[in-house]
This record gives sequence, structure tokens and C-alpha cells, in this order.
Amino acid sequence: MKPLYEDIVPIIVTYNPDEKTLIACIDALLEQVKTIVIVDNGSIKAVGTILQQLRPTQPDALCLLALHQNFGLGKAYNAGIAIARKMHAVFVLLMDQDSIPKPTMLQELRRVHASLFHQGKQVAAVGASYRNQTHQGLAPFTRLTPFGLTKIHCEEHSDYVPTDFLISSGSLISIQALDQIGGMDEALFIDHIDTEWCFRARSKGYEVFGACRAVMSHALGERQIRIWLGRWRIIAFHQPFRYYYMFRNSVLLWKRAYMPLAWKRADKLRILSALIFFTLFSSNRLANLTMMLKGLWHGFNNRSGKLLSASKNSDGN
Repeated sequence: MKPLYEDIVPIIVTYNPDEKTLIACIDALLEQVKTIVIVDNGSIKAVGTILQQLRPTQPDALCLLALHQNFGLGKAYNAGIAIARKMHAVFVLLMDQDSIPKPTMLQELRRVHASLFHQGKQVAAVGASYRNQTHQGLAPFTRLTPFGLTKIHCEEHSDYVPTDFLISSGSLISIQALDQIGGMDEALFIDHIDTEWCFRARSKGYEVFGACRAVMSHALGERQIRIWLGRWRIIAFHQPFRYYYMFRNSVLLWKRAYMPLAWKRADKLRILSALIFFTLFSSNRLANLTMMLKGLWHGFNNRSGKLLSASKNSDGN
């Protein structure tokens, strides 16, 4: 049996999770670490009842913080990070409730981080490669160019690739880096939290990397389809409220000086494409358009935080 990492504390944020997937995520992590922090954002069904199905070998392996309402992904991650600090963690591993790590994911993340550290790199985060649960094949990492975003695939013998930003799930971050960069932006509530943090880190001289052999499965959106739009693309469909946060937070980030101009240009094109596509080709056309336009309006008027006028289904993670 391989040793468990004591210096890495995973933080899983939950909101009405799929029980089977969450249990699979926790089981996989318990094979790699000694302690996991779960922060629940006010799920309808108490996550504690789901955790009772687990039988960890260590009595204190699971630490649950149950929030009484959905405070957003940023606040939940920050709450989990605060708990990890009290546990004297050296690293935190951010995880979504619908991500399942492969058996060697933590080992590879830790190895790559150590290698980069010994090279003298200022490492903000090392992120896992992920395989979409619906479609096979590892998703590429992303770099900025003067002409937009470029997908970076790992070479066959590569341990890591430099990247400009990561998804939050599967990101290994040192407490030391968090001390210098700061925590997650709670005002964004959900979308672009990972993108903002990575570019804030880069503005402070830190670098972000993707670990090629650290792999997990990960779900994108409520539904995905594969379509041809100049090339084959995986399109993730979300509930209408998510488009509000995507559009609003994009506008908010366009105003921030440390966000690169190349990213702003690429994101404006992405927002325009999403506005057209999800208005014309999704089943909830009117609801999607309403939320996208409201997001743009609130973004230009510097509204942040949770959408207070949201319906009962519009405050998910």
C-alpha cells in the first residue's frame, strides 16, 4: 500500500451532488491522502447523510463544513482553505464534486510541483489533465497568444506544460502561494474564479503549469454535445442561471488591469459566440437570452455577488 499524503488537503465543494459520483471522488482521494475537507453550499439533501455511506480507515479522514445556504464557489473554497491551514496543510487540492481522480493523480501533481520548485520556479498551481466523462480523450491545456487562445497538448514524454490558466478542479496550490497571491474572489460567486486567480497569480510573477500524467475524469455542464463548428468541438450546456454568471463575470474581468489584453479579446469573441449559439440552438432560448443580457447589464454596472433575484434553481455551484 502506497503512503498517504499528509501535507495535501483536498477541498471538495458540493451543492446537490450526485451521490454516486461524490462517493467515487472521495473514495479515490482517500486512497491518496489522509484528510479531506468537504464544504457543502446548502444542499437540499444533507451531504452528511451521503458521507455516512463511506467507511474511511481513519476516524478523522473526513471534515465536513455544512453551510446553511449557497455562498458561492469562491467563498466555499476560501472556507475550506482556512480549515486546511488549521490542519497545517502545505498544499490544498481544489476539487469539484463531479471530478474523480485517477490513482496516481496526487503523486504526479506533487512530483511535478517539487520538480518545478527545485528549478527555481515560482509555482502558483499545478493542474491535472482531465478526461470528459462524456467524451474520451484528454482535454488540452491553454496558452494565450497575441491572436487568442491556443490549445496545448502534452507531448508523449512530457511531465508538464506551461499554461496560462487552469480549471479549479484538480489544481494543487501551496499555502505559501496562497499567502502571496490571495484566495479566491468571492464576489464572482461561481464562474471565472479559477481564470481570475490564475491571471492574478501571473501578474504577481507566478507561473501556472499542467501536469501531463496527473489525470482525472471531469464533467462539464449538465449536458454535452459534439458538433462541427469549423472543427469538432465539445459544447457544454448549462442551466440559464449559469449564463448570467458567465457573462457578468466576463464583463467584470474585462475591467481589471491585470487581465491580459489577449484574454480580453478572446473572451469577448467567446461571449459573442455563446450569445448567438445558445440563443439560437438551445432548448431554453428565451431564458438563456434573458440571463445572458442581464449578466451583461449587471457586469457593465459593476454588480457582483449572488444574483438575489434568482429563482430557486438559479444559485447552484
